[in-house]
Amino acid sequence: MKIARTLIITAVAALPLLCGAQEAASKSSEDGMELADVIARYAKRSGKKFIVDPRVRAMGGLIGIDADKINYEQLLALAHVHMFVMVPTGDLIVVMPDANARQMPSPVYTDLKFKALDDEWVTLLLTAKNACTANLVPILRPLMPQAAHLAANPYSNQIIVSDRAVNARRIAGLIERFDAAAPGGRGCQDWQPAVVPAK
Repeated sequence: MKIARTLIITAVAALPLLCGAQEAASKSSEDGMELADVIARYAKRSGKKFIVDPRVRAMGGLIGIDADKINYEQLLALAHVHMFVMVPTGDLIVVMPDANARQMPSPVYTDLKFKALDDEWVTLLLTAKNACTANLVPILRPLMPQAAHLAANPYSNQIIVSDRAVNARRIAGLIERFDAAAPGGRGCQDWQPAVVPAK
């Protein structure tokens, strides 16, 4: 009788621990949802349509964010963390590895004050007045992720930036400062294309 009573007391005492463990497991499951599942929840709530690349298999760690209340800006940031990008194409949003983003039709801006969410992929075309854009590429390229693109046309003294908006703004700001500090009106007049000798 004493043994049975002891077992009952032990079982009752363990109930809060079991409930806590189940709650923790549930929370852990919520925090470690697959990115595709988070996108599916957002799509159902927002009515937006997504095409998800089969390589999008990351686990989205949501801490302090309810997967059922996530907004588009947070969804973009979550994709960014896992090196994916969301590119609007017509009435669809294509989700893919960011390595392919620069080949997609992203919005093109020519104004430093362009409006885009920080983690949206954009293309920025800038014209320098004083600095030679070809000389800026090797200075600025290390400040950009591997998936981004930076190239200059010395003949028109233009530079193209393809990256997430937050970093495109930073690069554009640096270009503006280099341009302001350069001797007036020279641009790429003295620039010569590199000649690689034949082997």
